Amino acid sequence: MTKRDLLGTKLDIYSEYGKAFNLDTILLSDFTRIPKGTKLIMDFGTGNAAVMLYLSQKYEGELLGVEIQESRYQKAIYNINMNQLDARVHVVLEDLNVFKHHKLADIIVSNPPFFKVNDKTKQSDDLDMQIAKHELYLNLESLILAVRRNIKHGGLFFMIHKADRLEDIMKHLNENDFTIKRMRFVHPSLSHEPNQVLIEARYKGSYHLTVMPPLIQYKELNQYSDEMLSIYQGRSYKK
Repeated sequence: MTKRDLLGTKLDIYSEYGKAFNLDTILLSDFTRIPKGTKLIMDFGTGNAAVMLYLSQKYEGELLGVEIQESRYQKAIYNINMNQLDARVHVVLEDLNVFKHHKLADIIVSNPPFFKVNDKTKQSDDLDMQIAKHELYLNLESLILAVRRNIKHGGLFFMIHKADRLEDIMKHLNENDFTIKRMRFVHPSLSHEPNQVLIEARYKGSYHLTVMPPLIQYKELNQYSDEMLSIYQGRSYKK
């Protein structure tokens, strides 16, 4: 276990080396917008609660994380308590394939497993990382079904995923009465194709899609773009 700063905030986070949080966590947290009147945000596949810690810095209401892995669930509890957020940030040990909360969420966020599993899939020897990165226990369709079960009419769903899965994402969202409201592609550089996509979808929403300008990570070799620097420095959490 190692302790480090949660980039861009005054919070700390404990985790195993290399598992505290990553670029996906930071981008999803920055991309998530929280309308006034929001009362409950859920984080599906919360891991060690990094996304919830970030969101707690721009939202003062209730947050609930759902995690299937016991070890990550325990780390989430530790991180919440360490940052003295346990009065409004909570986590449950549940399987999203069957999870149904007694309260519906205004917002659900997720940084889910990205990779399909087949005979050609290269997986880590670390089972913890296999479950986090590959669709072993939760695939894209099951995730969106879980979101539908637990979100209010008109609620917002925010997700980061692989850009080459966009066709699948749109298909499953449309089949479950979600409309994509906002989309942004993430490119390693101006000359590279996007490797990630950020999605904002509304449950039973009207059709009006905004495609945002691309987010470019590096303007030169090993030199972050101005926007990426601003994200890392916590532009979403400055009060």
